[in-house]
Amino acid sequence: MKCKMFVLKNAEELNQLFMRNKDMSMLLDEKDRNILHEFINELQITKDNCLSLLKTFLTLQEHNYSIEIIWLLHTKQIINFAEFIKCYQWDLDHIVKTLLIISESNDKLNQTILTDLLTSLLILLSGEPNHQFDQHIRIIQTFLKQSSLMILRKPETWVYLKNLQFSPFLIKSTIHKVFKVVLKNMLMADIDFHLDVAYEQYRLYKTPDPVHNMLLMILDELDVDVLYSLINNVVTLDAQKANWKMILSLITTFVKKKSYHSHILKLKLEELFNQTLCSSSTNKDFLKCKATLLIFRHCCLEIGLWSEYSRWYSSYKPNVDTAKVFYSLLTELLPNDLPAALAAHTNVQPKLTESCCNIQTEYVNKAQAQLTKINNGQDFMGLFKDYDDCQNRHEADIVKVLDSFKSTGQIMRVVLEAFVFRNKYFVGTFLKTLMDSKLVDDQLRNSFIEKLYSMNKIPKNVYNKWKQQQKSIYF
Repeated sequence: MKCKMFVLKNAEELNQLFMRNKDMSMLLDEKDRNILHEFINELQITKDNCLSLLKTFLTLQEHNYSIEIIWLLHTKQIINFAEFIKCYQWDLDHIVKTLLIISESNDKLNQTILTDLLTSLLILLSGEPNHQFDQHIRIIQTFLKQSSLMILRKPETWVYLKNLQFSPFLIKSTIHKVFKVVLKNMLMADIDFHLDVAYEQYRLYKTPDPVHNMLLMILDELDVDVLYSLINNVVTLDAQKANWKMILSLITTFVKKKSYHSHILKLKLEELFNQTLCSSSTNKDFLKCKATLLIFRHCCLEIGLWSEYSRWYSSYKPNVDTAKVFYSLLTELLPNDLPAALAAHTNVQPKLTESCCNIQTEYVNKAQAQLTKINNGQDFMGLFKDYDDCQNRHEADIVKVLDSFKSTGQIMRVVLEAFVFRNKYFVGTFLKTLMDSKLVDDQLRNSFIEKLYSMNKIPKNVYNKWKQQQKSIYF
């Protein structure tokens, strides 16, 4: 009787609270939060049969109430979140949508709610398979898949992964599973940065800081074998439409984070490339060859710039059949391949059998012709490829490299590569545009020039002439 009186006494107040908080993704205001806390505290000291009356009350709400109500009942061990899902037969998509919405929030309470509720479901993964939890597992799988795509659009939303990593209730193997699923989905996502685009832009692409930080955390949990397995999987399934931004970022971050394991990864990727070449018989295989070469080359460049790749190329020993595929691949890449790559392919050649020499010589001649074309056409080429037709590409180059220098304090790699492999362009066009005395004096530009000079990238006579011109601006 006391329990019924208690419920009846609070029913109207609770009903009004639920009416005000029908949106599942909405948090309570302070007043409603206090009302609910008071109700839960009273409920905890009443008899057990009051719980059945509460569940009846919840059922009458037709599942239209704030996620915070669910969370509070869960954390107070009145009704477990897993029990909510099983007993109240919620729409699974609606639950996932709500969890995704709160994952976007930087609010501490939202993140706490998300962490606690996800943890309660993830704990189910650590036990023996049980079909009564199929719904719960589907929620986790769907959430992680959609969350992976959300992180690609809004990189800052990965913070919930960090919270899960430090949850005292989750074992290491569960965290590994979560990170592996998230990374796999991100690598497979089609974000319109396909293989052909990646080949043109991979030396220009810079990993956003939030993505870099997320990958650092993930790589703390995943070893080189798992990383290689994920890369191999995505290249095998759909090399063309894979998320090449994430693939390149993953390799870059791994090499910098785990430099002591970077050569292990390089050897694995080299083996993958060789296996792909050996088994290449269809256009699909050829596409995979193209993908594995890019991955392997990028790993080499992150380890030791072009010298690492050049050393590999000069000592590479493909057999007759493999050499045909290999040089056919390099020939296809000629129009868009980087000058540094072409230079690496024309400097020192692998020692091949006599039957392969014609194939090799034909490619080298074409590569040298392409390099000559690039050098002769230096005034039309520029450092980058993403220009508007109306842009002066040389001035656009200066703007881009100065923006990068301002944010990083470092000279862009593409500038240093131009100094080595396109020196005529570098001195005759790039430096000439950079040091043009007609340009308004700019401290950032001056600092950039001084940095280049300190690295011995500017001829002394060119630098002295510029310094003299700088003085004439003021006197």
